[in-house]
Amino acid sequence: MGRTGYQIANNQSPMTNYQNGSISVKIKLFCKNIGVIILTNFLMGCAGSGAHGNAIAQKTHALEAQSTPRPSPKNYGHFGSQQQEYMYKILVADIARLRGDNALAAEYFFEVAKQTRDPRLAENAAQTAWEARKYNIAMAAARLWVTLAPDNPNARQILGRMLLRQKRTKEAVAHLDAMVDSLKDDPQRLLSVMEAMLEQPNRAKALELIEKVVAKRKNDPVMLWTYSRLLIRLNKLDQALEVLRTLLNRVPDHAEAVPLYALLLDKQDRRSQALQWMKKALHKHPEKQKWRLVYAQMLADAQQYEKSIKQFQRLLSADPKNGDTLYALGVLSLQTKQLSAAKGYFIKLINTKQRFNNASYYLGQIAQEGKDQENALSWYRQVKGGSNYLNAQVRIALILVEQGQIDKATEHLRTVPVSREEDRISLIQIEAELLIDQKRYQQAMEAYNRVLKLKQNNTDVLYMRALLAEKMGRMAQLEQDLRRVLLIEPKNVNALNALGYSLADHTDRYQEAYELIKQALALSPDDYYILDSMGWILYKMGKYTQAIAYLRKAQANQEDPEIAAHLGEVLWVTGDQRAARQVWEKAIETFPDDEKLRGVVDRFLPEKEQGEP
Repeated sequence: MGRTGYQIANNQSPMTNYQNGSISVKIKLFCKNIGVIILTNFLMGCAGSGAHGNAIAQKTHALEAQSTPRPSPKNYGHFGSQQQEYMYKILVADIARLRGDNALAAEYFFEVAKQTRDPRLAENAAQTAWEARKYNIAMAAARLWVTLAPDNPNARQILGRMLLRQKRTKEAVAHLDAMVDSLKDDPQRLLSVMEAMLEQPNRAKALELIEKVVAKRKNDPVMLWTYSRLLIRLNKLDQALEVLRTLLNRVPDHAEAVPLYALLLDKQDRRSQALQWMKKALHKHPEKQKWRLVYAQMLADAQQYEKSIKQFQRLLSADPKNGDTLYALGVLSLQTKQLSAAKGYFIKLINTKQRFNNASYYLGQIAQEGKDQENALSWYRQVKGGSNYLNAQVRIALILVEQGQIDKATEHLRTVPVSREEDRISLIQIEAELLIDQKRYQQAMEAYNRVLKLKQNNTDVLYMRALLAEKMGRMAQLEQDLRRVLLIEPKNVNALNALGYSLADHTDRYQEAYELIKQALALSPDDYYILDSMGWILYKMGKYTQAIAYLRKAQANQEDPEIAAHLGEVLWVTGDQRAARQVWEKAIETFPDDEKLRGVVDRFLPEKEQGEP
């Protein structure tokens, strides 16, 4: 806090006395170690600030090895002057506080504060006594602090908190009133102080106290604004809206209240009313750029992108180099497929040297959309950080795969510089998925193995490795990985379903499979994959009617080629071949390239019969 020493008798600082060489011989004899004298001066310069940095810690190393000195408060006859007595007591208090002995620190700070009338020492005494739960000292020190610094809102706040704790509401209101008056020209600080009051355990009492103060200032715009913000923090949105209405009746063009009122309406699912409010406000005050920004953002949230773009364009006209506005226009233009306009905004954004990484990423997307792969790669490679960094690296790999360079793609993903282990794991997972798409299963398995060396209990990777094991015909590994997932997460729905389905499809352990799928269905009763699995195991168990019911429910939830393959097979086996044909034909129209569906149809229908009525 930049303090240079406590002003004690005759407005002189002990530090000044020492620097002028007038410190007494007795003190020099008492402090035989020069380090202690230096420490004393240092403490006199910062005591009360509450900031004990490394300098104190280093200088008190020798003292820390000893017990905190605790002489009788009245036994100071050997000191050469009253100033030296104060110096010693402050030294004791500071060392005690360093050690966490706030009770002792409070005792000495308060004693010196009473004698010197220094508000900073009173502050230290109040705070350390409060932390030590020495509430009597805390109350007395807080009262002294308020007496010495009546315009200090922190003093009033702490005393008010203590009075509130003792249920002395009337006194607490008086001090809060005084605090509010001292901060009437600083609304943000007033809000911060009142928010701090709500942090205490008895929040309801604190709010009641604040409401008593507000009741005396029903027409005070600063108080109404502060109170509305407090109510929002407490999620009392209806009350906050009512307070804002009162404020806006008094000050219709209140700079902060106008947009806040709209945002509250929007939060309460009254979006059209909120947008209309902002539209009218801007019609009256078109020069209010902050209001226009809120309106533009609200339009974007409402997916009224064209209207939002118009508002952001007006903002850009007023401030052509505003990076946030250029960025918003670029993203909104992308959203509305206006690629040329988006490109222009992002180029301007780069020219302003703002949001370079984001702009480069989106310029890469625009180039990729236009089939300009080389330019896309160039832009993506310029993304060196930010929220789109990993996305850019993945897109580079995808473009390389499209160009037939799978080895370069996987090499790129392996060498991307990342600082977090989870990012490295994500990149390896993507590498594995790219390899699976290329049917390079063994390399994909090696990639998953690398992840599990980094994090052996990563359930997502264990699950994906199990699915890959099935493709490779490694059923033992599939079961081992899925059971490991279930050991870590017994209610993992995907693992329960996958293990149950695999047992049903590849073994005759039908009852075991049924129990697993039953558990999964209990956890996620409307999941179409699990409904399909239940239908399939029931089919395997010979319960055809129940199987068809589950498979039709699954198909009603989601058109899926595997469900169609299963349903058609069960219908065919039960003799309803016409219905089976209808299911398969419709599915083949929708999913003509699905290998599993085609395999089932080919197994039951000769090619020449496919498509016949």
